[in-house]
Amino acid sequence: MKYEYRGWVIDATPEFSLGQFFAHARIVRASPDDDADTEMHIARNLAWFEYEDEAIELAHQWAIEWIDAHDDSLASTEAGSLTRQDGLPVNTPAR
Repeated sequence: MKYEYRGWVIDATPEFSLGQFFAHARIVRASPDDDADTEMHIARNLAWFEYEDEAIELAHQWAIEWIDAHDDSLASTEAGSLTRQDGLPVNTPAR
C-alpha cells in the first residue's frame, strides 16, 4: 500500500510469511532535479501481525514518524494523530 506524505512516497506493503504479516516500510523521495540521487530508507520486520491492515498501519506510522524526525524542513505536527480506517488508534501491539 502506497501513500504520499510531504514529498515522500511511503510503501507500507507487508510481507506474508509463516502465516503472519510482517510490517515493512520503504520511504522514497525523488529530487525534482533529474541529476540528483533519489533518497530511500527501508525498515524491515518492524513487527508481525495476524491481520494485514495492522501491519500496514504500523509501517505507515513508522514512516511518518521517521520523516518528521529526520527531514529538517518538516514540523512534527502530524505524527501522533494517526488512526486506522476503522477509527481505532494505530497503537496496536504486535503479537
